Amino acid sequence: MKTEKRFKGLFGFVAAYPRVILVVALLGSLFSVVYTAKKMEFLTGRDDLMPKNTGYHQDYRNWRQEFGDMDDIVIVIESADQERAARFGTALYEKLAADKQHFQDVFYPFGLEFFRKNGLLFMPAEDVKGLRENLTALKPVLKELSASPSVQTLFTYLTGQIDGYVAKGSSSPGAEAQLGSLTFMLEKLGIGFKSFGDSTATPPSLEEFFFQGKDGQESSFSKAGKMQVITALPVKNQASFVPAEEAIKVIRAHLAELRNQPQFKGVSAGLTGNPVLEHEEMSTSQSDIALATIVSLVLTVILLLVAFRGVLNVVAAMVSLVVAICLSFGFATLAIGHLNILSMVFAIMLIGIGIEYGIQLVLRYQEELTGGAEPLVAIETGVRNNVWAIIMAAATVAAAFLTFIFTDFKGIAELGIIAAGGVAICVIITFTVLPAMLVVLARYRKIKAPANGSGRTLNSSPLTESAKQLLFGHPKAVVVISAILCLASLYPLSQITFDYNLMNLQARGLESVKYAYKLMRNSENSGYFAVVTADSAADAAAKTKALESLPTVDHVVSFNSFVPEDQQGKITDLTALRNELSDIKPGEYEEDLSLMELPEVFENFRNAVARLKTKLEQEGKPEAKPVAAFLTTLDTFFAKLEKEKDRNAVGMLKDFQGGMFAELPEKIQFLKATLNAEPVTVASIPRELRDRFVGKTGRYMLQVVPKHDIFNREPLKAFLDDVRKVDIHATGEPVMVYESMTIMRDSYMKAFVYAFIAIVLILLITFRSIKFALIGLVPLVVGVLFMISGMWLFGINFNSANIIVMPLVLGIAVDSGIYIINRFRREDGSATAVVTSSTGVGVILNTLTIMASFGALMVAHHQGVFSIGAVMSLGMVACQLAFIITLPAVLTLVGKK
Repeated sequence: MKTEKRFKGLFGFVAAYPRVILVVALLGSLFSVVYTAKKMEFLTGRDDLMPKNTGYHQDYRNWRQEFGDMDDIVIVIESADQERAARFGTALYEKLAADKQHFQDVFYPFGLEFFRKNGLLFMPAEDVKGLRENLTALKPVLKELSASPSVQTLFTYLTGQIDGYVAKGSSSPGAEAQLGSLTFMLEKLGIGFKSFGDSTATPPSLEEFFFQGKDGQESSFSKAGKMQVITALPVKNQASFVPAEEAIKVIRAHLAELRNQPQFKGVSAGLTGNPVLEHEEMSTSQSDIALATIVSLVLTVILLLVAFRGVLNVVAAMVSLVVAICLSFGFATLAIGHLNILSMVFAIMLIGIGIEYGIQLVLRYQEELTGGAEPLVAIETGVRNNVWAIIMAAATVAAAFLTFIFTDFKGIAELGIIAAGGVAICVIITFTVLPAMLVVLARYRKIKAPANGSGRTLNSSPLTESAKQLLFGHPKAVVVISAILCLASLYPLSQITFDYNLMNLQARGLESVKYAYKLMRNSENSGYFAVVTADSAADAAAKTKALESLPTVDHVVSFNSFVPEDQQGKITDLTALRNELSDIKPGEYEEDLSLMELPEVFENFRNAVARLKTKLEQEGKPEAKPVAAFLTTLDTFFAKLEKEKDRNAVGMLKDFQGGMFAELPEKIQFLKATLNAEPVTVASIPRELRDRFVGKTGRYMLQVVPKHDIFNREPLKAFLDDVRKVDIHATGEPVMVYESMTIMRDSYMKAFVYAFIAIVLILLITFRSIKFALIGLVPLVVGVLFMISGMWLFGINFNSANIIVMPLVLGIAVDSGIYIINRFRREDGSATAVVTSSTGVGVILNTLTIMASFGALMVAHHQGVFSIGAVMSLGMVACQLAFIITLPAVLTLVGKK
């Protein structure tokens, strides 16, 4: 393939030295990949994205400097049996505390002798008194169970209690309390009966009987004991993509080992805390983005094969795209040196954006070939006729991203620099590497003669006249309908909010998210709190009183909290209870079921429950319903025994009895040990607690626990507004999340305004016409409003992940319009002809490839990454309608002047 034409300018150099350009590009790409692999780092913490010069960030740094790093892994241990949960926690604590390689500090409150000995002093005085009354009342059965821990003993005791209530009647003194106690015990026993025969189920815990309140409700002490919390400060490997990864793996290995031990049957445990949430977010999003990148490339190749109707141009476009992405990574490494959770998606962005410019060039090249032009002339025409439009279109996208650097959010500013640089690189590659590839591959192309001896003109189109008439024959109607729909979109615009809940970004079903919510909703063990500091113990006491009077605050934990109130009265009750139970000396558990006695014991118990049910129904008591439900469960229990009587009934009963009583000696010893509390003074508080709540300079830390779930913005703002009434310098994770999300939201809004101004200026420079600059804004206004309406219809709100697409939609909505308006003004033909020409096809293909690249993110499990793909796809559909329907109608009405 030869031509006599001599080319000038940039394309003249490309046409003369295509192989040199390709070699240089490939060597540059290889160097960029190696350089990126060696130098690129990943910032996994959200703190790394935040501005460092704000007051709230200074407060946070001051707190960390005073009290040390508290970015702990939180291990949550749960069991219906608090003593079993405590033993599980102790076993895990001992393993972690001995591992100095992976953990700087491990804190387990129940592991401290201070809490094991004095824990009951932290119960409310009325709960301590209730415990004394319960255990005193239960002493007879405790004594009997200690001497003979068996199902027979328990059922005989309950039979006597039921018969006593039925005989005395509901009007006798204490009858209501006794009925509440009986109902509670039967309910708990019913749970055990339902699990009968299930080897994986947890038997009922005796503590549930001991620690119930007078109203049958469980005490706060019992609730706290069933959820044990260990915090572990990991040794972080800063060179790792996830610094706490090794520590997390070690803990999960220990948990798996302990859960498999029979003695810990029924105990569940999981991890949460910032290091775990960040680990799961980064690992999930990393794998999601890697998969999405592959899917995006595959979809892009398929689209290009369909559009280009051949392999050679696809190869040229994809080689250029890969070179652009490699060089962009090198630029990102050189300019910034790291990626964060926001800028990780810029590779996906470049697939959609980078191929856009090449599509316009290649389609115009193909159009010229179809018209009979020689290959090099066709390439030169494709470059020359698109150079201004592509540069100005790219400028709109780059400007949209560059506006990020004027915001206060570091993570966004870095993304702006990386993305704008990537766009510039894509443009350079479009006018160098892509033409060079086309020149090299031109010799392998089969040239088809123009049909009927004439080439394809601008006014030629694959659409039929009827299709054209349907789509483009009613411009006034299209403009009116578009305007009405835009006005209607103002309502969805007013309804779309910004989602502050970072848990909504994580993949569904993650253990760390599940346990984060559990801690939030468990006031006894809340792991999510604001922090206030005080100058002295007196100042801490005053601030605690003020904070606990606030409607959004549940309670405050401080160093002062470890000196219980009303100690003397509680110690009096506990001492009396210890003396009361002193003659209970449990022996060893034996499996003897006394099979000959069981039928009569069971029958007596069943008849007593039936009498209780009948009496309650006669008196119209609401307790009749749960007692009737228990009777049904009891009959099912007996039916299971009858069914298995010739096979495994004895074994099942042994398992059931063993689950309830095998650990009874240890449980009673544990119970009695908690009654040995002594007066607590400031001097007796252990060093481990002092170090956590009293800082290096003697300041006191107050952990302010919210009354409600504060992962969402409204309750979070109300909580922080209240806390700041007491201390304007309050800090902690809730403050950091609220302030950083607010700054992020405001930064994007500011960037959106800056980008809009920059785009208007670019349109004025591009078209040198106020009229056509305004027309260039039509796809932007229509596309954004239609996108917002789509989000509203599908229930999608903006969040800290998907808001990243707004400047991109802004840029693409304008840059694709530039291609259409530019060709409409510069060449003969109607707006309809432009839209159906290679330029219009290129615009359609541009948005389809961007939809493919971002839509691929919808394979993600990470909800934040998924939402980026969903919002961008909606944006591209909206922009497509604006390009293909609304813009041609406007151009038709205003004409070329």
